Amino acid sequence: MEHGPFRKLVVLGDSIAYGMCAAEPENEWNQVVADLLRKFQDEPLEVFNRGLPAGVISPRCPGYGESAKPSLLERYQQHCIDLAPDLVIIAEGLNDMRSGMPLQEYVEDLETIVSDIQAGTGALVVLLGAYHQTYGVGANDPEVYPTWTRWSYDISKAYNLAIKLVAEKHGAIFADAQQIMGGADWLLHIDAAHLNDLGHVLIGQGIFQAIATRCESVADKTFRVIDEKDVSILNTGGTDTDDDIQQLWAAALSRFTDHIDE
Repeated sequence: MEHGPFRKLVVLGDSIAYGMCAAEPENEWNQVVADLLRKFQDEPLEVFNRGLPAGVISPRCPGYGESAKPSLLERYQQHCIDLAPDLVIIAEGLNDMRSGMPLQEYVEDLETIVSDIQAGTGALVVLLGAYHQTYGVGANDPEVYPTWTRWSYDISKAYNLAIKLVAEKHGAIFADAQQIMGGADWLLHIDAAHLNDLGHVLIGQGIFQAIATRCESVADKTFRVIDEKDVSILNTGGTDTDDDIQQLWAAALSRFTDHIDE
């Protein structure tokens, strides 16, 4: 994909996109993504976190009445397009799924948002799939939160697949949160709904991987450094090794360096 290097990132979504339940701010997944991009690209990156806790995608969502307002459909112009980003990460759908929004209506609203952002900004859009959750406990206990527990594992998989198909249809990048998390409950906060620090970091790394493997520009700094420092097998590696390994490698080195120009 011919995008990047990225200078302005907008993050849209719910409480997890906001960074909730990460004890250390640098572990919030949006910050993990941003820090990795800054590390590997040559341009500075500004982040606009517009995740809204308890947010939903549109007024059609059954949870809209109890949600934080405005919905994403009502705010994406101000909170995204008006900021003129060149990279947008959308992690919206968890609360819609949890409150029982019909999948077709969710897809229609998501497609409207994605297509309008692309048309209005030309930004690369990344869609994050549905997070792994634990049903029946904490914030997913139907007796405690009846509005937000109208889902099942099958519905979660359906949402995840739908988000992937929207990404493919609109030329966006899909980051599969369920695959990244691998069904591991220990990546969740004790409320069973939000990510803990480890979960945030893994999601951030997964989003970065999805971007970096599709956007060649992320490698620009890497190749510049290779050229400037003449990086090769002759001058790299060996961290935390010992003299024995160094001597063994030195003895074998000539068999691997005949092709290297001196």
